Amino acid sequence: MTEQKANEDKAQEGKKQDVLTQHILRAAGLSSDDLMSFQYVFRDAASNLCMRLGNYTSLKFTTDVQSLDTLKNDQITQAIGTEALLIYFNSDRWGDDVIFVLDATLVELATEVFFGASEPMVTNRNGRPFSPTEYKVGETFGKLLAYAIDGVFGVGDGSLLIFKQTCKAQEFNAETFNQSQMFSCTLGVKCGEVETRVNILMPRSCHRPIQEAVTQALRSPEKRTDPLWAKRLKQEVSRSRVRIEAFIQQGSMTLNELSTLKVGQILPLPANAAKQIRLRSGNKSLYKCSLGKIGTSFSIRVTNPIDEEEEMIDELVHV
Repeated sequence: MTEQKANEDKAQEGKKQDVLTQHILRAAGLSSDDLMSFQYVFRDAASNLCMRLGNYTSLKFTTDVQSLDTLKNDQITQAIGTEALLIYFNSDRWGDDVIFVLDATLVELATEVFFGASEPMVTNRNGRPFSPTEYKVGETFGKLLAYAIDGVFGVGDGSLLIFKQTCKAQEFNAETFNQSQMFSCTLGVKCGEVETRVNILMPRSCHRPIQEAVTQALRSPEKRTDPLWAKRLKQEVSRSRVRIEAFIQQGSMTLNELSTLKVGQILPLPANAAKQIRLRSGNKSLYKCSLGKIGTSFSIRVTNPIDEEEEMIDELVHV
């Protein structure tokens, strides 16, 4: 019985920590719908890619995040273009297919360096179709990028993105494509004097799993396959400055009562008002607190993290 109680307490504490971490992520700006707040996390995936490319060539690659956008149907077609290789990956965890759009220059660059070029040189293709070798190199590059992303947003075992197929951009059919909106992350890729890019197109449903992956990394960095990444992530979040407010919940009133409030009017507080302090950031309540004093100054004591679900149920019960 004691062991069962201990397990229940542990589960409850884990739930509180999950809720609290979600609040902290939101307060730090890590839940915006366009993924801009995850720019530094994608930058880590880009660095991971460079490290993996080092196993194929002695030439130095540099990559960085150029843009993060939300694309509608017509913009998806524009992002794919005509002179590119499309590497499709299936992702059950993200809810739909992920597409890597490899610019023709990138495919040629990767082919050059993978086959031992001492200095990357890219020529004008003049509409030349991709060769079987370039298809294979493009697929290899895509898989390296998939592993880099898995190392950041997955568990590092390659299960996040499963290779599906490679095709040229001209074969993309917008009319039969089943995703009306996608998230886009464009990575700039540079080697020597050659600059090119790869566009990562992700289903909109990936946002929540990505946020959950970041949350889990914050809670259990020791479980990451790349502890250095987890450390950098914690440093980035800890540097985010947010405004904190402590407030007392007065209760509720009708809109009519609110409209007739006058300057100087006194509003009664609940008898236990000193124990009804809330600590919040933005519109998100973080902790329950109690009011006290340190010397002549007022203070608040943090008691418990706030569970939004429980708060909502309490409000409904007491309406």
